[in-house]
Amino acid sequence: MPRWGWKFGPKHCCYYIAESVPREQVEAKLKETLSKASKGHSWTNPWGVKHTEIVVENEVVGTIWEDVDLSSLSLGAYWVGPWGIKAELVKDGRVVGMMWLKP
Repeated sequence: MPRWGWKFGPKHCCYYIAESVPREQVEAKLKETLSKASKGHSWTNPWGVKHTEIVVENEVVGTIWEDVDLSSLSLGAYWVGPWGIKAELVKDGRVVGMMWLKP
């Protein structure tokens, strides 16, 4: 069980690996979550990048930066933190968003 990250300072700061989670398990959780997800509010940041919320049961769980079909997304890199799993959302080999998955 690897542990790394910033050891000094507030406990709520920084990402770290809390435990190892098999990729197959994360892919299944992502697929399950995306099957219940819908697109929420959209906005454009000061640099011109459009953000669209990913919403599951009235809770924002992620964001996408391109107008893509949520069911077409796959898992990129991911890491486990104290509040769940942070996953990259990939479409055609490009990262198009990020999403939090509950453990």
